Amino acid sequence: METLKLVQKFKNENHPKTNRCLKAEDDLIGLFPQSRYFQVHFQHVHENVHDLQGELVQLRNYVAKVDEKLDRLMELLSRSPEHVLS
Repeated sequence: METLKLVQKFKNENHPKTNRCLKAEDDLIGLFPQSRYFQVHFQHVHENVHDLQGELVQLRNYVAKVDEKLDRLMELLSRSPEHVLS
């Protein structure tokens, strides 16, 4: 029983009672994610941005090739009919 009293005394000495506002703020801060969450989150975002930038480069190259093909087709279509028949 003596050990229980010592533990209670130790807890009371190390954690003095604070006013209610400070306790409410501590509880509110406890609801927010810790810094490790944000580290993982931003690492994930950074990796996704890198992957999406690579995809964007590929799509731009593809669009450039399609645009070139369309230009050639438009040129062929704009020729006079004599060239098509011969």
